[in-house]
Amino acid sequence: MPTIKVNDINMYYEIHGEGEPLVLIQGLGFEISSITQGKGKADYLDKYSQKYKVIVFDTRGSGRTDKPDIPYSIEMMAEDTIGLLDLLGIKRAHFIASSMGSCIALTLAAKYPERVKSLVLHVAFHRVPFPRNVIWSLMWRMPGGKKQMMKGADFLFKQQYPPTPESFARQGLAPLNFDGRKLLGQIKASTLIVNGTKDQAVSMKITQELAQGIPGAKLVLVEGDHLFISQDINLLLKPALEFLAEVDAF
Repeated sequence: MPTIKVNDINMYYEIHGEGEPLVLIQGLGFEISSITQGKGKADYLDKYSQKYKVIVFDTRGSGRTDKPDIPYSIEMMAEDTIGLLDLLGIKRAHFIASSMGSCIALTLAAKYPERVKSLVLHVAFHRVPFPRNVIWSLMWRMPGGKKQMMKGADFLFKQQYPPTPESFARQGLAPLNFDGRKLLGQIKASTLIVNGTKDQAVSMKITQELAQGIPGAKLVLVEGDHLFISQDINLLLKPALEFLAEVDAF
């Protein structure tokens, strides 16, 4: 299966479909087999690949991509993404990014505006508004927080290619050390944000700050938590496809 040398890592990636490039960026600890095989492929990836050339990849520290024993950063993972696109000869693309992936996409869009045609940010955030030494305990004590965290951890470590505890920890520190507030006003790409109203990982304050900070961003709120697409993928798929069609129409 396709692996390519990007910066200091061997990165695993797949390409599905033909058409204009669409890059999917996963969240913390997620690897791509959950959307390139079986039900995830049929319900999600195939809906995009009917019209677009979909590029999916495992970020550093996840899946079948290398997991170097060094500190990771959002900026580093953004450069990995651009490096992959350079090697594939892709000059410009739509991006759909989830959770931590939204931080990567924001960094890309601010630094390389000419490479980003549009952004769809899902369960998205641009900063973590708590000290990193207390964030997990705070989330655990929030109403519904324990359930969301246990559900997420159960899924992550039962994936076909789960992260190691060490690589998961290194990835987990990257968004905690990231503050994208200064980037938001630099985003020139058309942007859609699809966030949940019951998300204990991303507060409504952060959601509103993100949406208001990006010029012209469109915000869609759905009733659900950080993993709402596991209940109904169409809560993301429908607005995303409609938004992409609108962008492509111009």
